[in-house]
Amino acid sequence: MPVTLKDIARRAGVTSATVSMVINNKPNISEATRKKVLKIAHDLNYYPNSIARGLATSRSGAIGVIVPNLASSFVVRVLQGIKSTNRDLNYMMLLFDTLGKKESEAQLFQRLSRERRIDGAILISSTVTDAELAVFGKEMVPSIVVARKCPALNCVYVNNEAGATDATEYLIGKGHRAIACVASVKRGLPIGERIAGYRRALARKGIPFREDLVFRTTDDGLADGASVFQRILHGPVMPTAVFVPAGDIVAIGIMKEARKKGIGIPSQLAVVGFDDIPAAEMVEPSLTTVRQPKLEMGDYAINMIIDKIEGRAAGFRQQELPTKFIVRESA
Repeated sequence: MPVTLKDIARRAGVTSATVSMVINNKPNISEATRKKVLKIAHDLNYYPNSIARGLATSRSGAIGVIVPNLASSFVVRVLQGIKSTNRDLNYMMLLFDTLGKKESEAQLFQRLSRERRIDGAILISSTVTDAELAVFGKEMVPSIVVARKCPALNCVYVNNEAGATDATEYLIGKGHRAIACVASVKRGLPIGERIAGYRRALARKGIPFREDLVFRTTDDGLADGASVFQRILHGPVMPTAVFVPAGDIVAIGIMKEARKKGIGIPSQLAVVGFDDIPAAEMVEPSLTTVRQPKLEMGDYAINMIIDKIEGRAAGFRQQELPTKFIVRESA
């Protein structure tokens, strides 16, 4: 026979109501009682009836994690941060990938919310539009956006401008003056903030900003890096360094194409990326880059959404995290 709340209460020497409060993570229970009840529940292999509990509490016991592309290394690392949180999670994590589907991330969130399938949502995407973000703000289910600064939503993001400033100042400190900047025009990426950091670093050192040293790509793949390098090579000025806020994959594409042309990295061309994906450390030469704290972003997101669900946080919370400049061989 299945274990009931009464079975746990009898062994713990408390009432069934107390056991119910512990199982449902209610306040006003002493820590000693909570630990005792949870240990007995564990020993008896008790599993709460999620359907019945949902009817009683108007909760599903699930948090939806919505991503545009599960294969993204950025998404994978944020998910690892969610998984590695030190907090005891009394929620199921439901993962939804919208790649190749007709529903946008906002439409999916709206449907899950209205079907009462989730108590909260974590969206891991920098490419969601302002119009789509407005949908997240209209639903009753709380949500957190990771990798996008949102003035009217809960969010976890990095200081992209400061990271770009650090990267550009490092190159200037190495004696470079003709520093190209490679930016992606892919929807929603915080490229504007990164170019602002690049310009700020140049201005601080009295180096004029040159529009002809800013190159744009339509996407962020290896082929985009190879293609943009051809334009750099045949541009009006051959730079001695390239800062790539479009991301590490584009930076690696630039390095590969440069080496095909017999251009030494970093002896003839220094290259700095942005993201610090796992491949950045493995390519030859290893890539100097700006690290985004992806594990920390995931950890903050899961803790923030649980606090919102359980009523411990009011209003909107914007959590900005710092980047870290990682020096390797490419610069």
